[in-house]
Amino acid sequence: MKLAMRWFAPALVAAVVSVQAAVPAAPQLSLSLRGVAEGVAQPGEPLRIVVRVAAPRASAATIALAPANGAWSDAVSIELWPAVGRASVAKAEGVGRPESSSATLGAGRIAGGLWRFPSEVTQRLAPGSYQVRARLAIRDGSGWKGEVEAVALPLRIVAPSSDPERITQLTVNRAHDALVRGQIEAAAAVLDAQLGSMPDDVRLLAARAEVALRAGNPAAALMCLNRVPPGKSVGPASPERDALLARVRTALREASGTTPKPPAWSWPPAKVMELSAEKKAAALRNALPRPSPAAANTPPVGSGASSGPARPVPATPPVPAPAIAAKAASPGPKIGAPSAGVIVPAAELDDKKIRADAAGQWAASATASSQYSSPRYAPAQATGAPNVPLGMAGDNPDAWCPGRQNDGTEWLEVAFAKPAAATEVRVLQNNAPGAISKVEAIAPDGTVHLWWEGKDPYVAPAIREIAWFVIRVPKTDYAVAKVKLTLNLAAVPGWKQIDAVQLVAAP
Repeated sequence: MKLAMRWFAPALVAAVVSVQAAVPAAPQLSLSLRGVAEGVAQPGEPLRIVVRVAAPRASAATIALAPANGAWSDAVSIELWPAVGRASVAKAEGVGRPESSSATLGAGRIAGGLWRFPSEVTQRLAPGSYQVRARLAIRDGSGWKGEVEAVALPLRIVAPSSDPERITQLTVNRAHDALVRGQIEAAAAVLDAQLGSMPDDVRLLAARAEVALRAGNPAAALMCLNRVPPGKSVGPASPERDALLARVRTALREASGTTPKPPAWSWPPAKVMELSAEKKAAALRNALPRPSPAAANTPPVGSGASSGPARPVPATPPVPAPAIAAKAASPGPKIGAPSAGVIVPAAELDDKKIRADAAGQWAASATASSQYSSPRYAPAQATGAPNVPLGMAGDNPDAWCPGRQNDGTEWLEVAFAKPAAATEVRVLQNNAPGAISKVEAIAPDGTVHLWWEGKDPYVAPAIREIAWFVIRVPKTDYAVAKVKLTLNLAAVPGWKQIDAVQLVAAP
């Protein structure tokens, strides 16, 4: 008997180790709050929460979500809790159902969905601080079993306000909530009630264009988007507007004589369809006869001065020859020895550790080849620590965005307050990651050192995410004062945006 025990004991230990190694990794749950700027809403404002479920980056194994009863989404619970409290005050409801009751998570495969807190729920909330919490719990089934929670999202409920920004956000969120429920006409009514007094608000117009497009009226959608030129609206201009405009133009090209007549409510209110004051003035100027440049500079006969300011057609002055010669003779940047930079795999990156790294310093200033607008989307938005919240991937005016979307190249050059010998540069991309094609380090004397050039192997998941792009080099024998990032805009679709750049000093 003792001999048998001695023989079975090692086998038993090996079995235990094998079982422990075979335990699958737990899925990771993340949240994002859509349409709510800076996590602030008011009573009666519907809330939309996007949930993303993925396998850990460092795990090569797949994770199966296959509960015994119902769909995997039924195992997700989204609740609203007071920041200081022991009980939830509301539970979100899922929008729609997944195509399959089970989901497999792994490389390039994630699961996600949309949940909502309707207006009736938020109307009962008192002003104060809250948290949006999410939990995935599967007790039985053929796949992973256990319970995980997401990092809670902070939410602040404020008293109803007459501030235009608050009114616009409330109106747009109510309209989107109606669209989520398939109530397109109701969404139009919500927006039209506000557009009567705010006909030039670009966010209201963009939402109204979306409604018109879904109602089968691309002409009305184009009218909304053309109401106010980009950059001259009440509220921020957004690259998302250009994406919507592209969809509208596609719908107009595909329209034919057999296209059904759109419903009357799909047209925006009269205030939107009439010319804005600025466009009326421009039309009036264009209708007036234009004097020749010579006549514009000649006072009327018999008068000592012209009846108004002269408006000559400006001519481009010739560039003096000495200036051309001086420009041609100006030396280019000094080229230094390149460094053998490599892309750090995503599995090795930890967002919390990067943000808290004592050896890292964030960019202090920035310039770029172009910018979508200013101050929003300007190069300065890429300075300092990240300010786009985790889980809020996508278009954000608090990040730099170039003036072009999908063709050509653009660059961002950031400078650091304390030049230092370095080993890494880390770039936080919040929208359309994967376009960085070259990284150059610049010494205080202007010498440029190539760190890396090539194609980023990043593969975008089904649900967009904030992604770090990190280049690691051997410790430099020179101080790094600036870093220049070149983007190949054709590498990935969408508006490329960079939120922050961190230089890691050598130990």
